[in-house]
Amino acid sequence: MSSPVAHSLIGLTLGLIRFLPRYRQWGELRDQLRALWRPLLFCILLANLPDLDYFFGLFQGNGNYYHQTVTHTLVWIVITALAIWACGWLRERRTTRWSLGLLLALLGSHLLSDWLTVDCSPPIGLMLAWPFSDRLYHAAFAFFPPPAKQTLADLWSLQNLHLILVEMAITLPLVIIVLWFKHDRAQR
Repeated sequence: MSSPVAHSLIGLTLGLIRFLPRYRQWGELRDQLRALWRPLLFCILLANLPDLDYFFGLFQGNGNYYHQTVTHTLVWIVITALAIWACGWLRERRTTRWSLGLLLALLGSHLLSDWLTVDCSPPIGLMLAWPFSDRLYHAAFAFFPPPAKQTLADLWSLQNLHLILVEMAITLPLVIIVLWFKHDRAQR
Protein backbone atom coordinates (compact mmCIF):
# COMPACT_ATOMS: atom_id res chain seq x y z
CA MET A 1 0.00 0.00 0.00
CA SER A 2 1.06 3.61 -0.32
CA SER A 3 3.77 4.88 1.98
CA PRO A 4 3.33 7.68 4.51
CA VAL A 5 4.92 10.00 1.93
CA ALA A 6 1.97 9.76 -0.48
CA HIS A 7 -0.61 9.84 2.32
CA SER A 8 1.08 12.89 3.88
CA LEU A 9 1.37 14.86 0.66
CA ILE A 10 -2.26 14.15 -0.20
CA GLY A 11 -3.31 15.21 3.31
CA LEU A 12 -1.21 18.36 2.99
CA THR A 13 -2.83 19.12 -0.36
CA LEU A 14 -6.33 18.82 1.12
CA GLY A 15 -5.29 20.92 4.12
CA LEU A 16 -3.88 23.65 1.89
CA ILE A 17 -7.07 23.69 -0.17
CA ARG A 18 -9.14 24.16 2.99
CA PHE A 19 -7.01 26.39 5.21
CA LEU A 20 -4.54 28.39 3.12
CA PRO A 21 -5.88 31.81 2.15
CA ARG A 22 -4.78 33.52 -1.03
CA TYR A 23 -1.34 35.14 -0.84
CA ARG A 24 0.56 37.66 -2.97
CA GLN A 25 4.22 37.16 -2.05
CA TRP A 26 6.39 34.23 -0.99
CA GLY A 27 7.06 35.88 2.38
CA GLU A 28 3.33 36.07 3.00
CA LEU A 29 3.00 32.37 2.11
CA ARG A 30 5.81 31.52 4.55
CA ASP A 31 4.07 33.44 7.33
CA GLN A 32 0.72 31.80 6.61
CA LEU A 33 2.27 28.33 6.61
CA ARG A 34 3.89 29.07 9.98
CA ALA A 35 0.52 30.14 11.36
CA LEU A 36 -1.27 27.11 9.88
CA TRP A 37 1.18 24.40 10.96
CA ARG A 38 -1.26 22.84 13.48
CA PRO A 39 -4.25 22.35 11.15
CA LEU A 40 -1.94 21.23 8.33
CA LEU A 41 -0.21 18.72 10.62
CA PHE A 42 -3.65 17.50 11.73
CA CYS A 43 -4.58 16.96 8.05
CA ILE A 44 -1.36 15.00 7.45
CA LEU A 45 -1.95 12.83 10.53
CA LEU A 46 -5.57 12.13 9.57
CA ALA A 47 -4.54 11.11 6.05
CA ASN A 48 -2.21 8.53 7.66
CA LEU A 49 -4.57 7.44 10.47
CA PRO A 50 -5.90 4.22 8.87
CA ASP A 51 -2.37 2.79 9.02
CA LEU A 52 -2.59 2.71 12.80
CA ASP A 53 -3.52 -0.95 12.24
CA TYR A 54 0.23 -1.65 11.81
CA PHE A 55 0.60 -0.88 15.52
CA PHE A 56 -1.80 -3.66 16.53
CA GLY A 57 0.07 -6.15 14.36
CA LEU A 58 3.24 -5.52 16.36
CA PHE A 59 1.64 -7.42 19.25
CA GLN A 60 1.36 -10.43 16.92
CA GLY A 61 5.00 -10.05 15.86
CA ASN A 62 3.96 -9.00 12.35
CA GLY A 63 3.11 -5.38 11.52
CA ASN A 64 1.06 -6.54 8.53
CA TYR A 65 -1.10 -8.93 10.59
CA TYR A 66 -4.08 -6.55 10.84
CA HIS A 67 -3.15 -4.23 7.97
CA GLN A 68 -5.88 -3.53 5.41
CA THR A 69 -8.59 -4.77 7.73
CA VAL A 70 -11.01 -2.75 9.88
CA THR A 71 -9.25 0.63 9.60
CA HIS A 72 -9.25 0.33 5.81
CA THR A 73 -13.03 0.19 5.44
CA LEU A 74 -15.63 2.80 4.56
CA VAL A 75 -17.51 2.11 7.80
CA TRP A 76 -14.41 2.89 9.88
CA ILE A 77 -13.77 6.06 7.85
CA VAL A 78 -17.33 7.32 8.40
CA ILE A 79 -17.41 6.44 12.12
CA THR A 80 -13.99 7.99 12.73
CA ALA A 81 -14.87 11.16 10.81
CA LEU A 82 -18.17 11.49 12.70
CA ALA A 83 -16.41 10.93 16.05
CA ILE A 84 -13.77 13.57 15.35
CA TRP A 85 -16.41 15.96 14.03
CA ALA A 86 -18.59 15.40 17.13
CA CYS A 87 -15.61 16.05 19.43
CA GLY A 88 -14.99 19.32 17.58
CA TRP A 89 -18.65 20.26 17.82
CA LEU A 90 -18.79 19.50 21.56
CA ARG A 91 -15.65 21.56 22.11
CA GLU A 92 -16.46 24.59 19.99
CA ARG A 93 -20.17 24.31 19.08
CA ARG A 94 -19.48 25.69 15.61
CA THR A 95 -18.30 22.90 13.35
CA THR A 96 -19.94 22.71 9.94
CA ARG A 97 -20.85 20.12 7.38
CA TRP A 98 -17.79 21.33 5.47
CA SER A 99 -15.52 20.25 8.31
CA LEU A 100 -17.15 16.81 8.28
CA GLY A 101 -16.57 16.70 4.53
CA LEU A 102 -12.89 17.54 5.03
CA LEU A 103 -12.54 14.78 7.64
CA LEU A 104 -14.16 12.27 5.26
CA ALA A 105 -11.91 13.43 2.41
CA LEU A 106 -8.74 13.17 4.51
CA LEU A 107 -9.52 9.72 5.86
CA GLY A 108 -10.95 8.54 2.53
CA SER A 109 -7.87 9.74 0.63
CA HIS A 110 -5.95 7.02 2.44
CA LEU A 111 -8.20 4.32 1.06
CA LEU A 112 -8.09 5.82 -2.41
CA SER A 113 -4.30 5.93 -2.56
CA ASP A 114 -4.03 2.40 -1.14
CA TRP A 115 -6.58 1.24 -3.72
CA LEU A 116 -4.37 2.75 -6.44
CA THR A 117 -1.21 0.97 -5.21
CA VAL A 118 0.05 -2.32 -6.63
CA ASP A 119 -0.73 -4.95 -3.99
CA CYS A 120 1.50 -8.03 -4.08
CA SER A 121 0.81 -9.57 -0.68
CA PRO A 122 -2.39 -11.50 0.02
CA PRO A 123 -5.07 -10.57 0.63
CA ILE A 124 -4.97 -8.41 -2.51
CA GLY A 125 -7.10 -5.29 -2.11
CA LEU A 126 -9.17 -3.60 0.56
CA MET A 127 -12.32 -4.83 2.30
CA LEU A 128 -14.04 -1.50 1.69
CA ALA A 129 -17.56 -2.76 2.39
CA TRP A 130 -16.75 -4.67 5.60
CA PRO A 131 -18.71 -5.64 7.77
CA PHE A 132 -21.39 -5.97 5.09
CA SER A 133 -19.12 -7.86 2.69
CA ASP A 134 -15.70 -9.52 2.77
CA ARG A 135 -15.13 -8.76 -0.92
CA LEU A 136 -11.72 -7.28 -1.68
CA TYR A 137 -11.52 -4.21 -3.91
CA HIS A 138 -8.46 -3.22 -5.90
CA ALA A 139 -8.03 -0.92 -8.86
CA ALA A 140 -7.56 -2.55 -12.26
CA PHE A 141 -4.73 -0.05 -12.76
CA ALA A 142 -2.31 1.33 -10.21
CA PHE A 143 -0.28 4.51 -9.99
CA PHE A 144 1.92 3.61 -7.07
CA PRO A 145 4.42 0.70 -7.06
CA PRO A 146 4.25 -1.92 -4.29
CA PRO A 147 6.19 -1.35 -1.08
CA ALA A 148 8.66 -3.81 0.41
CA LYS A 149 7.54 -4.35 4.01
CA GLN A 150 8.10 -7.96 4.96
CA THR A 151 10.95 -7.15 7.36
CA LEU A 152 12.24 -4.05 9.11
CA ALA A 153 15.27 -4.08 6.77
CA ASP A 154 12.90 -3.91 3.77
CA LEU A 155 11.81 -0.44 4.84
CA TRP A 156 15.23 0.86 3.78
CA SER A 157 15.37 -1.03 0.48
CA LEU A 158 15.94 0.35 -3.02
CA GLN A 159 12.41 -0.78 -3.88
CA ASN A 160 11.01 1.55 -1.21
CA LEU A 161 13.29 4.38 -2.32
CA HIS A 162 11.83 3.92 -5.82
CA LEU A 163 8.32 3.87 -4.32
CA ILE A 164 8.92 7.14 -2.46
CA LEU A 165 10.33 8.84 -5.58
CA VAL A 166 7.33 7.74 -7.66
CA GLU A 167 4.89 8.82 -4.95
CA MET A 168 6.57 12.21 -4.71
CA ALA A 169 6.51 12.59 -8.50
CA ILE A 170 2.75 11.98 -8.44
CA THR A 171 1.65 13.79 -5.26
CA LEU A 172 4.08 16.70 -4.87
CA PRO A 173 2.72 18.36 -8.03
CA LEU A 174 -0.69 18.40 -6.31
CA VAL A 175 0.78 20.56 -3.52
CA ILE A 176 2.45 22.82 -6.09
CA ILE A 177 -0.78 23.19 -8.08
CA VAL A 178 -2.71 24.25 -4.97
CA LEU A 179 0.01 26.76 -4.07
CA TRP A 180 -0.09 28.10 -7.62
CA PHE A 181 -3.89 28.51 -7.55
CA LYS A 182 -3.79 30.16 -4.11
CA HIS A 183 -1.21 32.72 -5.35
CA ASP A 184 -2.99 36.00 -6.08
CA ARG A 185 -1.36 37.34 -9.22
CA ALA A 186 -3.59 40.42 -9.47
CA GLN A 187 -1.93 43.71 -10.38
CA ARG A 188 -1.11 45.90 -7.43
